[in-house]
Amino acid sequence: MLGIVAALLSCCCVAALVIALAWGPDFYTGLRERERRIVGLNQPIRDGDLEFRVRQLRCGLTEVGDPLVSQFALGQFCVVDLAVRNLGAQPVVFHDNLQIAYGPAGQRFGVDSTAGLVANAEQHAFLSEINPGNQVTGAIVYDIPPDSRIVRLRLHGSATSPGVQVRTG
Repeated sequence: MLGIVAALLSCCCVAALVIALAWGPDFYTGLRERERRIVGLNQPIRDGDLEFRVRQLRCGLTEVGDPLVSQFALGQFCVVDLAVRNLGAQPVVFHDNLQIAYGPAGQRFGVDSTAGLVANAEQHAFLSEINPGNQVTGAIVYDIPPDSRIVRLRLHGSATSPGVQVRTG
């Protein structure tokens, strides 16, 4: 019995050594990077070529737009005011439909792109390319249930990027 326990312990140690050698310091660096990929409001964070800074989150709105063109919420609108800067070497298009909001119980909320167009009527920056070094500001709009709230966002620079998280509450 003691020999079986010793053999299992030896196998575990060898497996841990093989994993450490295979992944090396990149594994530890990856874990540290994941921790740094979470920020709060008004803190810059980068995903791919885009740097995000969520300036404000406003919820409880029943309508977005202006007196001439507006849209009403099914539940409540939550408007995320943010700045997006292109840190890369090529023009990039910011896609609002890649940005995900989460509720306190892990509910996943998608954007309301139509309400976003109305909310950004004065500025069409999110609809065009952002050249290297340039920054645009605007709003992402979510239509969420009236009794819910947004506690974090997952923002993506592209459809294939891992994304970064911003705590909102």
